[in-house]
Amino acid sequence: MFLTRLRIKDLALVKSLDVEFPKGIIAVTGETGAGKSTILGSIQLLLGERADSSLVRSGCEKAFVEGVFEFEPSDAKRLEAYRSLGFEFDGEPLIVRREISASGRAAAFFADQMVTVKHLGELMAETIDIHSQNAQQSLTKRNWQRMSLDNFAGALPLSKEVSDLYAAYEGKRKLLAELIENERETRRREDLWRFQIKEVGEANLRSGEEEELLEAEKTLSNAEEISEILASLESGLSGEEGSPAQGLRKVNRLIKQLKSLYSPAGGWEESMENALASLDDLLGEVERAQDKLKVDPEELARVQERIALIDRLKKKYGPTIEAVIEETKNLEEKLRESGSFDERISELEKEAAEKLSELKLAAEKLTKKRAAAAAKFGKAVESEIAPLGMGGMKFGVNLEQLPEIASCGAENVEFTIANVGQPMLPLGKIASGGELSRLTLALKCLSLGGNAVQILFFDEIDAGISATVAGAIAERLSLLGSDHQVFVITHMPVIAAAADTHYLVEKKVLGNDTLVAITPVSGEKRKEELSRMLGGNEREARDYAEKLLKTKGRINK
Repeated sequence: MFLTRLRIKDLALVKSLDVEFPKGIIAVTGETGAGKSTILGSIQLLLGERADSSLVRSGCEKAFVEGVFEFEPSDAKRLEAYRSLGFEFDGEPLIVRREISASGRAAAFFADQMVTVKHLGELMAETIDIHSQNAQQSLTKRNWQRMSLDNFAGALPLSKEVSDLYAAYEGKRKLLAELIENERETRRREDLWRFQIKEVGEANLRSGEEEELLEAEKTLSNAEEISEILASLESGLSGEEGSPAQGLRKVNRLIKQLKSLYSPAGGWEESMENALASLDDLLGEVERAQDKLKVDPEELARVQERIALIDRLKKKYGPTIEAVIEETKNLEEKLRESGSFDERISELEKEAAEKLSELKLAAEKLTKKRAAAAAKFGKAVESEIAPLGMGGMKFGVNLEQLPEIASCGAENVEFTIANVGQPMLPLGKIASGGELSRLTLALKCLSLGGNAVQILFFDEIDAGISATVAGAIAERLSLLGSDHQVFVITHMPVIAAAADTHYLVEKKVLGNDTLVAITPVSGEKRKEELSRMLGGNEREARDYAEKLLKTKGRINK
């Protein structure tokens, strides 16, 4: 991932800045106090550093910083991680923005989504490696030191295998702990489950039963009224004097009499016969209903009791009989599963033991590789830092045995350093900011291809060094720039000349206002800037600047 564009508005002395950056080595130069640190400060804001309203340019309501980052094919895992957090990318760059208001309110945005400053810091972790007098992003971190050694030892694949095996082992251990905890809880619930299964089982529920019971209750509750209505129906259909049936039979006799005198009446007779047959069928159904109907208070009470039982079970286990039956099946399944706890625990214990065995074997191989490479790595670093103004310094690698194997293996890796005649101490306790920056440069060059962070930022890497050392730094920067984007804030013309691109920071006074401008320089403008940095005789400085540009900072060529 590379920073391709940086936009700043109303931040400190910057009124408006929009600058694009290529890959490779990027030199940033300018007079002392010109505002070169503005770029560094802006990038730190994009990494989630805290900000306050004092950064807002005087007289402005708010300031903002925006960075545009282009992904590379090697960023596949990073993109996958971002997508897993809900950030979608489809070939477009990543845009990160910070806003700071004069009132003190601040906002952070990642891929057009508002995030907390803390979350932004987590999202942007290991994207830009900053090395300055006051900040060393990676060198003093144990995991970076470990990765540097593993890369030198050719052990990165084995290191990943150990990390993966540890994750798998921990996963089995966690599952086992959860299962044991669940077993305790399940045992406490088993009695309740058995009671519930028994309660529902004894009810002997069946699908559709509730509808039948409700219909039966309605019939039994209204049996007397139903019986009276059925009796009236029977009377009306049976042909008693004055009944509708008697009237229809009289009509039928008249139709039969009429058809001998009027032929069309023959069809009427058939219709009437059908009507009388339907009446007879209806009468039969009414009589059967009368036979079946009983006024039975005991049966009504039984039906109502059954309905009440079903209602109680529904309140406890589900809204319908079907849901109650399904819940019982679930409880039975839980009981079956609880019965297999011992078997599952034994199985997980076996799987965890197998993973631990694999982990120990891989960790042992990794330890051997690290131990075999540690001394060679120390010598290689000493050789690499000697030309960087750190000749005579001793560099060591401590392998500290851990109480138990972790994701990093069986040991911690710690880099130590010492001046001549002094004891070896951890890097951060003895090396200055400038020395740490040069150490980082050396380690990065030794670990080419093994560094996930592709954007590096060196501020004042040239503090207190000679031109010869600056030349050595320039050569290593050129090597590093082949597959990194390296920003270098420098006062040394040798280092600036080694850069692929060069930016000049200038402080300008316009009326009553002071502004900072950052512009790319090339050709004659770049020669002028290098001449200014060289100082002394103008003609000699210009000739030397031209030589530096031709040799890209290699002063002995």
